[in-house]
Amino acid sequence: MAITVSRSLEAAFSRRWLQVFAAAMLINTSYGTLSYAFSVLVTESGPGGEFGAGTVSLGVGLARLVSGVAGIFAGTVADILGSRRLLAGGAILGCAGLSLLGAVQSDWQLILVLGFVCGPAMAATFYEPVYVLMNRWFPAIDRPHAYGVLTLMSGFSITIYTPLTRYLVDEFGWRQAVVILGLLLAAVGTLVPALLHEPFEAREAGPRLTPRRFLSETREGLGHADTRFWMFTLAFFGASMAISGFSFHMISQLETRGFDEGAVASAIAVTGIVSLPGRLILPMLSGRAPSATLLAVCFGLLAVAAWLASSAGEWWQVWVYIAVFGAVFGAVFPLRALVNSERFAGPYFGRIMGLQALFLALAGASGPIVIGMIGTSQAGYETGFRVAAAVLAAMAVLTWWTMRERHA
Repeated sequence: MAITVSRSLEAAFSRRWLQVFAAAMLINTSYGTLSYAFSVLVTESGPGGEFGAGTVSLGVGLARLVSGVAGIFAGTVADILGSRRLLAGGAILGCAGLSLLGAVQSDWQLILVLGFVCGPAMAATFYEPVYVLMNRWFPAIDRPHAYGVLTLMSGFSITIYTPLTRYLVDEFGWRQAVVILGLLLAAVGTLVPALLHEPFEAREAGPRLTPRRFLSETREGLGHADTRFWMFTLAFFGASMAISGFSFHMISQLETRGFDEGAVASAIAVTGIVSLPGRLILPMLSGRAPSATLLAVCFGLLAVAAWLASSAGEWWQVWVYIAVFGAVFGAVFPLRALVNSERFAGPYFGRIMGLQALFLALAGASGPIVIGMIGTSQAGYETGFRVAAAVLAAMAVLTWWTMRERHA
């Protein structure tokens, strides 16, 4: 009997980790097709050449804002009906959005498709629904290791889908390329949820899920956002705005300081490789140190990176920036999920994460605008990047102060 139980536990453990790898494959695909592909599509060979880079950027920005709003409702679906259905539905919706994108004929059509079809698909297929699944798969003691593995395995979307999108656009044209990307998303996004197991906590069957009950469940979940949640959300909002602002303008900023644009772009791409160890190691360390403390340290090091970039005049300084930025950037979002998991794990976790995702979407959209408004000359960028560094340092302190009582 003991041997049978041991083998059963071993099989369950193995399946659990296989599900993590499968979920990472879906995240790589969703981010690759709905986000990183647009670094190619915004160029002259994509819709950026036909409709203008500004129009594509506006559509992508709107999609991110809509995904933030939709994230609240996506969290409710994940809590009540489960993430598997949400992921599969989001993948099919994303396929429809990319297919429609291949047929648009005017600016307003492109903006509407990106904003109101691809935007909700992002909310349903990015990290948040998978985090809800992870909290059901793993007990609290195992989540740091699990989140680290998930983040490491999910870190290849830009490496895979940026060159793939470039190839598809060159071979078939951008309209056919986005349709192919949509089909890839639908294929992976329906296969992976079929492989996943979703255990729910024992609970009595509730009344039929009507639109009124759905909205009631959403409000009830958001009511669990306490003062500590709002303070932590404020800290992450400020940090995300600063990070998105200086990282978006990084190539342009270094160009104003005399660096070659192509060489800088190639150097910045190295951050994806540099980030891989941190994606795994830092979340795993939260089993030994408070997650909020590790996150605060990451914000502090990103403040150092922004300051270094603001004054870089030699290539060695650029490489130091890349080393510091890359070492911690990839760990920021899994550490955020771990901090929330430590405080808000339970039947309302998806709704709490979705509410926070709304503010992160606003931060991601507004950060580049704020840095641009401060100035795009060398002096303007220097001021903007140093403001970003100061904000990150302040948010590091606020993050630590807000969440420190949990480990007192």
